[in-house]
Amino acid sequence: MKKLLMSLSVLVALATAAPAYASTAPVDAVNPEVQQTQKFVKYFALRPNELSSLEGIYLKKGQQLTVYAQGSYSYFSVYDSSNHLGTFFNSNVGRIFTATEDGYLYLQFAAPSTYTINHITATYFIN
Repeated sequence: MKKLLMSLSVLVALATAAPAYASTAPVDAVNPEVQQTQKFVKYFALRPNELSSLEGIYLKKGQQLTVYAQGSYSYFSVYDSSNHLGTFFNSNVGRIFTATEDGYLYLQFAAPSTYTINHITATYFIN
């Protein structure tokens, strides 16, 4: 009997000391819109006149892709989801592409006809 009374008193003490976060009162949820930016980097070492494989990046409508291609000669082509050549760039300046529809955007890097291996660092930002 003594053990039963002791266990009941401990149970009552635990029940009355319930933490505040166990409250059943409704809490308003806050859902702030946070603009997440994804960043990833790819490295290429291309021989003269060599092409990289197509880099497919999936974008939803309205998302932007920023590409920074750095290297001695960083040429790249951009294709849309239908594999139509959009543009061809040959500079180290960042380029921004906005998706007009859901689908892949393809990039392909190329090395000019020089006598050295071209090292290209491509940095992608998706937001």
